[in-house]
Amino acid sequence: MATAKDVKDVLETRREFKVVIDEEEVSYFIAQPNAADIRKADWQYSKIYNQAIVDGFLTQAQMIDLLKEKGILSDDYAEKVEATRIGLASELFKLENIREDSEEVEREAIALDIARLRDELFSLNQQVNGPMGNTCENLAEDGRTEYLTSRIVQIKDGSHLWEDFDEYQNEENSTLSVKSRFEVMLWIQGLDSNFLENTPEQTALRSIAQGRLDRALAEAKAANAADEEGDEFPESPGQEEVSLDAVEGPKPKKTRKPRAKKKKATEDKPAPKKRGRPRKKKEPVAKTPSEETTKDE
Repeated sequence: MATAKDVKDVLETRREFKVVIDEEEVSYFIAQPNAADIRKADWQYSKIYNQAIVDGFLTQAQMIDLLKEKGILSDDYAEKVEATRIGLASELFKLENIREDSEEVEREAIALDIARLRDELFSLNQQVNGPMGNTCENLAEDGRTEYLTSRIVQIKDGSHLWEDFDEYQNEENSTLSVKSRFEVMLWIQGLDSNFLENTPEQTALRSIAQGRLDRALAEAKAANAADEEGDEFPESPGQEEVSLDAVEGPKPKKTRKPRAKKKKATEDKPAPKKRGRPRKKKEPVAKTPSEETTKDE
């Protein structure tokens, strides 16, 4: 629940919020309304309230009676809502006053119980918030918020985003108008844009998750360091350096290619020619009969 100081701190600042338009994040700002803006916003409330009465809408008191008549707001429903609220407050008190040296599992269990009870309470309220949103008071309050939105939402240079209320109502970018109205509604109630992310249970769960992540990273880092130390080669006693041959082992001997055999010088080579003039062949001399007889004897 926002305190008076929280509301004052938020209302006294020009708060920024962002809207994604054409895949680009654009910043807008909420400024303080002036006296004229507040008077016209109150007049807008009265005008819509009176018009709702004329159109046959029920007031909040009439709607509550109708819901009771239909059995929606029964005694069992009221008791269940009250029990859920008490349980939520009790768990919040436990989480806020838990010892710092308590176990992580215990804090996590309390935070999860708070988140469950908060969701349960929201579901119970939705059974009534839907019909109550159509009462004269709620319709008039919506009109008042819309008028203030058209007057206090600014762009970066401080000028109005919409020149008047009619321009706001005719805004073609529904995402921009709805987001602006939601931010102004939170601003009026003194709540931050991310108030759902900063509840006590979400803060505790984030802290627990971050602690677990830090421990896991530290363990992984220590394991990697141990692995790196184990991969180093230990030094042998009395020897500071290890030779490369001892680490890599003996180098393989290089094999020599067989040499090609030399051909004999005389193979396939013609005989050298003799130099000089060629000799003339001698003609045989005819022998006499007496020489042939002597040879035969």
